[in-house]
Amino acid sequence: MAQRKPYNPNTKYGRRKLRNQAHYNYVNGTPEYRKDVDNMTALFWIVVIIIAIIIGIIIYSVSGVEGLLKWLK
Repeated sequence: MAQRKPYNPNTKYGRRKLRNQAHYNYVNGTPEYRKDVDNMTALFWIVVIIIAIIIGIIIYSVSGVEGLLKWLK
C-alpha cells in the first residue's frame, strides 16, 4: 500500500484532518495513551495558571490594586 502524503497544517482542510486524526487516536487509544495525554493537558494548564499568577503579582507590585484590576478586566 502506498504511503500517504501528510496533510498540510497551514490550510484549513489540513488542520481539520489533523485535528480529526488526533481525536481518533485519543478515542481509540490505549488507556495509557489517554492517561499520558490527560497528564500533559493538566500540566499545561497548571503552567498557564502559575504564569498568570506571577504576572498578576508583578503588575500588583508595580502599579498597585488599580493596575491589577485594570489588567484583570
